Order: sequence, then C-alpha cells, then structure tokens
Amino acid sequence: MAVDVNVTVGPWPTDDHPAWTAADVLAHLDRHGLDAALVRHSLAVRYDPVTGNRALREALAGDERLLPAYVLGPLDCGEFGPPEDLPARLAAEGVAAVWLYPRSHTWSPDGPEAAGLVEALRAARLPVFVEQDEMSWAEVDRLAEAAPELDVVVCGVGYRTLRQLIAVLDRRPRVHVDLSYLAGQDGLELLAGRYGAGRVLLGTGAPVRDDAAPVFLLHRAALTQPERAAVAGANARRILPSGAAGGTSAGTDPVSDTFPQVDDIVDAHAHIGAWPGTWLPQQEADELVAAMDRAGTRQTVVSHLLGIWADPIAGNEQAVAATRRHPGRVYAYLVADPHRPQDEAVLERQLGLPGVVGFKVHPHTHECAMDDRRYDWIWRLAQRHDVTVLGHGFADTWHSDPRLFGEVAARHPGLRLLIGHSGATVTGFRRTIEVCRAHPNVYAETCGSWMTGRWLRRMVDALGADRIVHGTDACVIDQRYGLGRVLGAELTGPERALILASNARRLLNIPCSSGGD
Repeated sequence: MAVDVNVTVGPWPTDDHPAWTAADVLAHLDRHGLDAALVRHSLAVRYDPVTGNRALREALAGDERLLPAYVLGPLDCGEFGPPEDLPARLAAEGVAAVWLYPRSHTWSPDGPEAAGLVEALRAARLPVFVEQDEMSWAEVDRLAEAAPELDVVVCGVGYRTLRQLIAVLDRRPRVHVDLSYLAGQDGLELLAGRYGAGRVLLGTGAPVRDDAAPVFLLHRAALTQPERAAVAGANARRILPSGAAGGTSAGTDPVSDTFPQVDDIVDAHAHIGAWPGTWLPQQEADELVAAMDRAGTRQTVVSHLLGIWADPIAGNEQAVAATRRHPGRVYAYLVADPHRPQDEAVLERQLGLPGVVGFKVHPHTHECAMDDRRYDWIWRLAQRHDVTVLGHGFADTWHSDPRLFGEVAARHPGLRLLIGHSGATVTGFRRTIEVCRAHPNVYAETCGSWMTGRWLRRMVDALGADRIVHGTDACVIDQRYGLGRVLGAELTGPERALILASNARRLLNIPCSSGGD
C-alpha cells in the first residue's frame, strides 16, 4: 500500500505548474503504482483556505483513493466556524490531515492567534503538514512540544537546514519529513539509519515539484524491503485516521518500477567537499561513487566546493586527486576565479591532466557578474584548449542571470558555455531557452530545486535534446532526484540518451568507459 502524502489540485495564476484535477492525481497514482494520495487545493494555499477547502470537497467527489487535507489557520476570527466544533466537523467531512501556511498567510505558529488552533488540532488528532519554508525548525520544535500527541510532517526539507532537522528529530519523536525534497545526498539512508525508517513519508509535492524524482529515489534507496514499504505507505497509514488510506495492496514491491532502464549516464554537474553554513551527509569522492552505483550513474564531473567558496588552487588539487582515485568514474572541472589571473599557468598545466574536462565559474561566490571583463582571460584559456565552461546560473541575480551568459556568448562565439541549473527558477528556465536559441554555443544543464519533467519536455521542444545536459548538483543534492526527473520525463529513448550521456560526452570529451571502480 503506497501513499503520496503531498499532492495539490487546482489552478495556479501562471503556467509555471500544471493545474491538476482529480483525474490527473489518479493518473499520477497509476503511473507510479501508488494506491492513494493526500490532496489539498491550490485555492486554499494561494487564495483563501475556506474557499479552497470547499473546492477540494467538490474536486475529490468521494473518490476513496484521494484523501482530503484541509488548510487551516487561526480560529479566532470565526471563518472556520466555532473552534469547539472544528474537530467533529473535520471528522464528519472525512478530512485526513491538516496543512498550515503560517508564513504565507501571515500568522505566527506560536503566537497568541495560534493557541485556539493548536487546541483544536490536539482534539482532532489529525497529522499536521507544513512546508519547511513556512515554519522555522524552532517553531516546529515548539509546536511539537506544545502538542506532543500530534504527528507533524515537514515537507520540502532541502539541504540547507539538516543540522536543525537532526536536532528536532532527536528531540521530537512524532516529527517526520517527506521525500518531496529531502535533498542532501543519501539523506533518506541517513534518517533511516539514525531513527529507523518510520520518520520519512513518500510525498512528491506534485505538480509543483517533480512527481517522478522522489519515487525514483525510493526505488534506488539502500533500504530493506520492509523499510522501503514503511516509507512508501506504512508510515502514512500509521499517522492518518484509521481506514483513511485503505485500498488495494501494492504487493511485495511498495511502488512499481516504471522507469526506463538506461545503462549510459553521465552527471555533468556535481561537487565534492563541504558547504558553508550547513552540513552535508556525504562529501567525499568515495561516497559519491557509492551513490553513483546506487543511482546507476556511470561517470560524474565534479568541482570541489573548497575551490568554489575559498581556495581554487587547493580545491582543484583535491578535485584532480578524486579523478586519480576513481579513474574513468570521476572527472573534474577546474574552478577558475576571475580575480586570480595569476593562476593561468597552473590551470593551463592542470588542463592537460587525465580526467580534467573543463572549467567551473561561480559568479555568486566570485562576486563578479558573468559578463564582467575580468573573466576574459578564462574565456581565452578555455577556447585555446577547446574545453567547456560550466557557470552557475540563477535568474534575477545581478551576477548569474542566464541573459549574462548570452552577453558572453555573443562576445566569444567560439566558447562553449553550460548554464548551470538552467537559471534555477522557472524564470531562469524561460531565459535559458531564450539564450540558447540565440546562441548555438550555449547549452542548458538540468540540475536544481525546481526543475521538473514538464519543464524538461518544454526545453527539448524549444531547443532540441542535443542542447541539454544532465546534471544533479550532487553532493549538495541527492543524485537520484536529478536522475529521476529525466527518467520520469516524457522523452523518447533517443532524446533521453542525448541528455543523459551523449551530449556530455561530446561537450566534455568523456569516453564511454566504466573505469577502474
């Protein structure tokens, strides 16, 4: 029995995300072999909870596979009815869970306005769901302390707050997380090893987040079958109201493996090393190669985070050392800092080393806009050696917007550029398409928090599959998220082969070899 605990139906004010109906959710369940979904309505999130909750009842129309989750807020103003009647009304309307959006709806989860709501939730005994960016971990901790009988599920955890997550999970046994974006490499295995598999629930975040990526991660997780079954559905059934997630059993495999089998995969955007201000569970090249084996990735190209954030020479030396330790599996970008033209001779020598395939520039950490002339010596060096440059891309920033890549491409038509993350946001995806259309020497790269199979299909339609390169941002982001998006996208076999390997091999001159590992 497999349950997706994080799905939204209803319209959005833009076409950034598709407006799913109940039929779309059912198709999603069938596609991935899931049995049920916990569903909220977009109107309750973006407009008004009362209106959205009413629309949710109408949209789900009593389908037993679709479990309603209401969005609630403070009760004092009366829009949700008498506070003392709320628990009975939720039960009468078959509500299976509650979502809270305190930040978006401008109330404090531990302020006086929340006191009545917390008491009603304690009486209702329904699980409470919240996006990580809607409540701080300190607020989650205080809610769990105030209502210790409640199960609280934090969704979209990401990678920046793993220290806080661990501290709260250590203290609060009824706080859980979902899989929609448990981003740190091997985060699922970390939590299962530390707490058992009972603290993680399968949630995709669809259609805002990619629906296939978390399912693929669960397929490729280093868990036992009972642990995988717990994450897939048993944990949800335990915390949801009795009988809410009833239905047919998914059998011995908790989720059906519908992903295409691909033997040749190159991850063209990854890292090793530490991330300042947070903790990454897996940072070393040996750990990356083990993660590659689980994901099915043949080869990965890394830059070292020490080089990006502080010391390019030392970081590059460590990246090169990783290629020597794992020849044919790990390849390296050299971080080039525009403020350090004195490094040119060292970089030129390192370009000739086995396993070194190009340059990485990071305008954010360099505090130097992508189109700044201080990069010119790097562009000349890259062209002289016919290597590709991967640049950090992030829309609407002064330093890394995709349109700045277009300025560089126009000045240096012989330079090959990869727009990292395809600009990172939906606006970035649109601008990456615009820039790649205008400049044949610019390519899109797929990793990032908001890329989906739907946007990947749009990029292929706009640019052709030969202009798109697969990347994951490992070890910052679990490699299985990025790969699952591509495998789950509506692509033809030839399109998928280009994106997952052939384009990277052509642009980075990586041979098709499994190496010595």
